[in-house]
Amino acid sequence: MAALFEKTSIKSLELENRSVRSATWSAVSDRKGFVTDRAIEFYSTVTDGGIGLIVTGFQYVMANGIAMPYQMGNYSDDCLEGLSRLVGAIHSRGGKVVAQLVHTGSKANPKLFPEPGEIWGPSAVTDPLTSSTPKEMTQQDIHQVIEAYAAAASRSQKAGFDGIQLHGAHGYGINQFLSPATNQRTDGYGGDVNRRYRLLGEVMEAVKGAVGKDYPVFIKLSAHDYVEGGFTPEEALHVARRLAEDGIDGIEVSAGSRASSDGMIPSRKNVLKEEHEAYLAPLAARFKETVNVPIVTVGGFRSPGVVSKVLSDGLADYVALCRPLIRQPDLINRWKSGDLDKATCISCNGCFETGTDGQGVCCKIDKELKEKGRAS
Repeated sequence: MAALFEKTSIKSLELENRSVRSATWSAVSDRKGFVTDRAIEFYSTVTDGGIGLIVTGFQYVMANGIAMPYQMGNYSDDCLEGLSRLVGAIHSRGGKVVAQLVHTGSKANPKLFPEPGEIWGPSAVTDPLTSSTPKEMTQQDIHQVIEAYAAAASRSQKAGFDGIQLHGAHGYGINQFLSPATNQRTDGYGGDVNRRYRLLGEVMEAVKGAVGKDYPVFIKLSAHDYVEGGFTPEEALHVARRLAEDGIDGIEVSAGSRASSDGMIPSRKNVLKEEHEAYLAPLAARFKETVNVPIVTVGGFRSPGVVSKVLSDGLADYVALCRPLIRQPDLINRWKSGDLDKATCISCNGCFETGTDGQGVCCKIDKELKEKGRAS
């Protein structure tokens, strides 16, 4: 496990180990997206468990960018006080945290908007999950989104976050612009991969201008849409090269969305054997070979031996996980102490079912066992 517990640094960000809490919707904010005491407790517990870096659940940068109930917001200066309180709690425990920023595009849920608004997308392509057809964004709308990302990045910096991560994966807004399945524009923001990169490139420029060249800016990038006519690994590698030229400080390589075919969703089920783990590491390795920036791999890590092999073989620089930390937030500390049993997470995705009641995601199995124990 030596590789996992190496100290590293990315610009001003000094990390105690190579483990990352991958951003996952945690349902710990209130209905306006403001940080709650539950959010403080949730992320404090993860910090205490020894994770090297926390990436928060996706924070929506505009009022019409929310997709999930109790999703954290970063769309107004009214969010700043709570975000600062969250960062303070994590830092007081010795943790490091970056804010993941998103506009969910056509996957936005107007029933959750904190103020009235339209559903936006790069093109008027009906979303396969929501069945909503977004308004094709005007260039003025696009500029508004770009400015919102820059404002949220600046807000994150003021709140004390150690960096930001742009969400460019899982079928959300940036990914929608990158993917030919959802971007059918005929102007300068659609067409070949370079024009489909334009929105992301302008977001990068605006964000860097807002936070300065020394503030870490990362991205979670889909390497494959796994949908017909979607974003391909070859295009993703081209985008990675463009991102490196534009100053990205690290890439977390993910893939798929809830609309992907043949079970190729980001949080795959039934990861029960070591050979099922690290299912996105081969894609991450291609990025590692292509660009000279830190690469994070995610996808089904459960066993310390698999984590060690991925790092020692040089497939990635960091390993990210989340579902195991929902059930065992102390997992990294446990491995560091020499207890090398694999995580007890069975990848059932029941944790996401518990998040809609406003109490936050938690292990569904453990919750049912506790309720059964109380009933008996």
